[in-house]
Amino acid sequence: MKRFFFCLSLTAAVLGAAPVIDVNVEGVAKQSLSLAGVSASGAGAEAFRKTLQNDLIRCGWYRLAANGQVKVSGAVLGAAGVQERLAVAWPGKRFAWERSAGDVQQARRHAHELADAIVEATTGEKGIAQSRFAVVVKTGTSRSGQAIEDLYVCDYDGYNLIRLTSDGVPIVGPRFSPDGRKVYFTSYRKGFPAVFVADVATRSVQQLASFRGLSTGAVPSPADPNKLAIILSHQGNPELYVMDARTKHLTRLTRTKLAAEASPCWSPDGRRICYVSDAAGSPQLYVVDVASGQSRRLTLGRGESVQPDWGKHGIVFATKRGSPYRLAVIDPDKGESSLRYLTPVNEIYESPSWAPDGRHVVASRTQGRTRTLWVLDAAEKGEAPYQPFSGSGPQWLNPAWSK
Repeated sequence: MKRFFFCLSLTAAVLGAAPVIDVNVEGVAKQSLSLAGVSASGAGAEAFRKTLQNDLIRCGWYRLAANGQVKVSGAVLGAAGVQERLAVAWPGKRFAWERSAGDVQQARRHAHELADAIVEATTGEKGIAQSRFAVVVKTGTSRSGQAIEDLYVCDYDGYNLIRLTSDGVPIVGPRFSPDGRKVYFTSYRKGFPAVFVADVATRSVQQLASFRGLSTGAVPSPADPNKLAIILSHQGNPELYVMDARTKHLTRLTRTKLAAEASPCWSPDGRRICYVSDAAGSPQLYVVDVASGQSRRLTLGRGESVQPDWGKHGIVFATKRGSPYRLAVIDPDKGESSLRYLTPVNEIYESPSWAPDGRHVVASRTQGRTRTLWVLDAAEKGEAPYQPFSGSGPQWLNPAWSK
């Protein structure tokens, strides 16, 4: 059995303290974790501790225990409005890491970083604590009946909400660039569906390209961010293309004269694209090999299969088969025989998106006239989903998880 030992120290220099937090890891993928030995003094320190605890619970790899096999102990000091300096060091087997935080927001960010470091050290898996959501927020309906919507991004736990658009027009299909710095989305800001790209840091928005007809569903390849899967109708009905973002050169992948394509997503290796087509009479999932252009139908059941997202453990999508939309996962190589449902038949979920860890999914859930975001753990049966946002307010639609 492998054994790792790490040491983490957090120092609030302004208070002259030098506490030490020790993280002792026994084994590789341990599920019991103790934070009982961590003390926090001050608003910033308490925010750090609470954020760290929530991150380690939500990641799915641990359960809190009074004497867990993964032990975190020590002290964190500092309050909001104080120059809080946290010196974080891992002098053990893996790496050295030092941080200083001047406010609560930065302390929370350090907690996210620490949580992901613990996950990687103890499981070898990628954490989700530093990831983000892109989400469409609906605040009402105009006099003409058009939805009033805008695009936002936020931390995966709902904090640090940033508004990227102020048009108040329908938006669909947001997708992050592989580095998380841009969000591609389809907007009706010009009165018809067209693809735009938003820079998260500067909040600038530009139209991706101008084509006759509609353009929707743009998503960059994880293997080459300059290659974009996109749906265009400039040559007739909506077809699937791959576009070079630099030259705007197009490679057409589908030719279905009496059907329409939608909602493309790339395989993790960038070699295949899953998309939706109604060529068989109802919306179903298809997979195309980008190099050869050969397509095959993936979902064979009745009803509808829409809104796919491809992760390392399969394709998650929304399906309606004699019931409201629910979420399912399918292995692209095994097809229908591998299909399993993530949500019960009496609950309505749509627009699923994989987390970077390949086990969590964020989706929009409809309850009456309310739509909210929920996160599900696809690896744990019976694990209750949770809401990043709580309480009443706007409608939360079409989420996308940064990869």
